[in-house]
Amino acid sequence: MRREAVGTQYALHRIVALAAVAVLLLEPTSQVHATTPVSASPQLVVAANVYEPLAFPRDGHLVGFDVDLVNLGSDRLRTTLLVLGGIALVLLAVFLLASRERAARAARDRAAYYQQLFAAVPEPALLVDDADGQLRIEAVNGALCTLLARKDSDLLGATLGSIMFVGQADMSKTLTSLLDRSLTSTRWQFVASDRSLIPVEVMMSNLPGPSKRALIVARDLRDQLKAEQTVRTAYQQYHALFDEAPDPILILSNYVIAQANTAAGRVLGTTTEQLMGKIVPDISPAVQPDGRLSGDAMRTFEDQALAGQAQRFDWAFVTHDGRQVICEASLKSIPSAGASIVQGIFRDVTEQRLTEKRARQLEKELLQSQKMEAVGRLAGGIAHDFNNLMGGIMGHASLLRVDATEGTELYQGLDTIEHTARRAAELTHRLLSFSRNGTPTIADVDVGGVLADTLSIAMPGFDKRIVLVQSISPDLAYVPGDRTQLEEVILNLVINARDAMGHHDGTLTVDACNVIIDESFCTSHGVPVLPNGSYVQIRVSDTGCGLSPEARDHLFEPFFTTRPEGTGLGLSIVWRVVHDHGGTITVASVPNQGTTFTLYLPAVSRAEAQERARQTPIFGSLPRSIRGESVFIVDDEDVVRSVAVKVLSSLGYHVTDTADPVNALAIYKDSWRSIDLVLIDMMMPHMNGKDLFEKLREINPSVAAILMSGYDATDTPFTSTGFVAFIPKPYTLQELATRVRQSLSTPAARASNPSEEPTV
Repeated sequence: MRREAVGTQYALHRIVALAAVAVLLLEPTSQVHATTPVSASPQLVVAANVYEPLAFPRDGHLVGFDVDLVNLGSDRLRTTLLVLGGIALVLLAVFLLASRERAARAARDRAAYYQQLFAAVPEPALLVDDADGQLRIEAVNGALCTLLARKDSDLLGATLGSIMFVGQADMSKTLTSLLDRSLTSTRWQFVASDRSLIPVEVMMSNLPGPSKRALIVARDLRDQLKAEQTVRTAYQQYHALFDEAPDPILILSNYVIAQANTAAGRVLGTTTEQLMGKIVPDISPAVQPDGRLSGDAMRTFEDQALAGQAQRFDWAFVTHDGRQVICEASLKSIPSAGASIVQGIFRDVTEQRLTEKRARQLEKELLQSQKMEAVGRLAGGIAHDFNNLMGGIMGHASLLRVDATEGTELYQGLDTIEHTARRAAELTHRLLSFSRNGTPTIADVDVGGVLADTLSIAMPGFDKRIVLVQSISPDLAYVPGDRTQLEEVILNLVINARDAMGHHDGTLTVDACNVIIDESFCTSHGVPVLPNGSYVQIRVSDTGCGLSPEARDHLFEPFFTTRPEGTGLGLSIVWRVVHDHGGTITVASVPNQGTTFTLYLPAVSRAEAQERARQTPIFGSLPRSIRGESVFIVDDEDVVRSVAVKVLSSLGYHVTDTADPVNALAIYKDSWRSIDLVLIDMMMPHMNGKDLFEKLREINPSVAAILMSGYDATDTPFTSTGFVAFIPKPYTLQELATRVRQSLSTPAARASNPSEEPTV
């Protein structure tokens, strides 16, 4: 600036000198009169012939002029031109000086502007120069000083390597790249005043030659790297949650599986790689359990999810090994991930659904059991009274028939009465099946023999167009149970099959085999839960009309029937008998295709059953009293009691009877020594048979008693309460006489008449 000021002053001085010369040149001319001859001054003449050199600065260079002063006195015109030329030269010099000043001022303004721009750059910036073979910092802006927490005086003149860190191995390579101008952008680390490293991304621009300067602009990457780390951490966490989620997760893009987590591969028995690229119906059964086609159903669910409606439903998959897995599905669109992205979460609920199904089955069975129990109590009460009536009818008819002549009309009538009463008693026996709360009377039953006998009796009455197909295992196990009840079960099922096929061509298939049942068997065969063990499986199938879903739901209910002439008791009795035997029954039916009933009954091996088999006693004529034993009958039904008194009296027994259990106690207390056997009815007013028996035992601990009941023996476990026998009502004269005779032959009966007084 000082040099420029001195140059300006010098130029002004030269301009003033030139102006003075011009004035001197013009002054003599103005003083010469027009008519007066001008004579030149000798000094001026001499001076006019002298070439006076002048120098003017122009663009920083001196321009020389040789002035040839002529004799002004000789030619006025030449003088005028000479003066004008001098003025022009002065003006030219002034113009050149002014232009130079303007150019200098503009250069200074541009330099100040660029300096301001450089200082105002928001990103850290520095100018480096390679003039001495080293990259030295020539200029820095405030952003760089702020970033490094350093003053500009500390940075100017320092080498670039003093503020950057790129690793020892890369330092020389980076500097070389800067020197040969091949590096345009890279990532460095600047060294702050506290020696901490600041990651930056630098961009370089080499200034045009011959200058060896380079402009470096840096961008602080700390926030960006922090954000990237946050995103990276979130991404890693998402993938960890995605991959380690316990439930299968599928990401669907345009209906195709784009991602699958580890749980999806584990549950479906495959790998995530094999799942990707498939559509959900590819790994599902063709038809879902609810009857919908998998392809149509899933497309509908995905479309609704994409429309913003979250979907929840059950979905069945097929695993790689063919198993079916039931999942609770949840579909939801993810707009932030894309316009056609759907996330599906599938929770494996196979075991839960099986448990729920079993619970529903158990609930259904419980409801069925409660219905049966309610109807059973009603039927049991009716059957008890009815049996007493039938007992009186049968007993008196039998007594009258004894006195009638065989072959006479009276004998035939009495026989018809007895036969009809027996049929009525059989119907009552069916009603009593509803009232059984205990287990049946147990004996080892040859189920193969039951099937063969029942089919041989039933088939001759069937339509000849019905074909019987049997497949009964030769080593079929025995079933602990009541043979009569099992025969009734098989007969009911066979008759139902016949009625379902009607008078048309059909096939009745009966097969039986031994099976081992465990939890997996129950699950795979749709069987309600049973204790593990050996069972006999009996299947009765027909090709008839089948069952509607509504009929199947009410099939085993009492009095439910699909036939106008049916009573609705057959299958109810089947259900009760099977469950009383510790088994279960299942039904499979398709309308117009047929029905299959499958029974599962606990089994014992043939060898074990045959080893403990007992021969059923065969009764002949009525057994009589051996030594005139005394029998005490306690029964509130007069007609039944009177028959028993007459029969036993006619057989030589000394019989005492009463209808009142309270009176019976008084009689027994007075006469217990002479009473050999007591017959007690189960249901009586004021006191039932078991309570009366307990009172009798207080009088005589060795009392021998037979329990009689219109209920079945399963309701009266007489052996556990001390009774020596049980006689079901209505009974025949043969049953009464035989049971009394057998009971008097037992050790308990012989001990019932001790020689000592009772202790109570």
